[in-house]
Amino acid sequence: MRDHDRIPMPTPMERKASIGWVLDEALAPERPEWRSLPLYALVFGVEDCLFLAVLLGVMPAMLAFAPADNLAALLPVILFLSSPLLYAAAHGLTMWKESLSGTLEWKRTCRMPLQTLMALRMLLFGGAAVLVCVPVNLLLWQASGGEMPLGRMLGVSFSSLFLHAALSLACRRTKWGPVVPAALWAVLGLFFLDRGTVLPLDEVPTAVFFLLAGAGLAFCAGQLRTMMRRPDRGGYVYAFR
Repeated sequence: MRDHDRIPMPTPMERKASIGWVLDEALAPERPEWRSLPLYALVFGVEDCLFLAVLLGVMPAMLAFAPADNLAALLPVILFLSSPLLYAAAHGLTMWKESLSGTLEWKRTCRMPLQTLMALRMLLFGGAAVLVCVPVNLLLWQASGGEMPLGRMLGVSFSSLFLHAALSLACRRTKWGPVVPAALWAVLGLFFLDRGTVLPLDEVPTAVFFLLAGAGLAFCAGQLRTMMRRPDRGGYVYAFR
């Protein structure tokens, strides 16, 4: 073989540099894959579900056209029952559609754990629900003539939203996880409306609502942290049992 046909061998300095590069790449701190996940990847294929969820979330704003006296009397019950609508609808509809279409099975085989994807989605849905609750509360507060303090309205809304989210996370190990909170809120709605009074909520201090909201938020944060750091533990959607 002629000299110009031979593959040039690396010099000692080049070998040392190559070995150093390999070691640096191997020993580099692992970066979570979800940090590089684009936002559209979280909602890909379920855009119609999110559209319906947003419509449900803003539906309580239509009550602003109701008579102010009737609206003020039912405002605590309306806020408590309607605040989790966007979160519950987004979570339930996306799970339902992906189960029917088979994409949930496909996502179980992806490189990113399904539990991590679910946690990121819940963060997105929860943030969207909070953003919707604030303007809806402002609109209903103005429409009702300010009979109920705005701070108390926000406390009722946030406590209901975060308690619903916490219950959803607590039930995620079961097949009917998204259904249990929705059924409970429906039973509570029937209870309040059947009594024809809002006394069960009127007698609760505003500080209690914010404490419940804080407790629900803390529980959600802990559960989502576990889902993202230890995605192979718990959760019906991770593996059938």
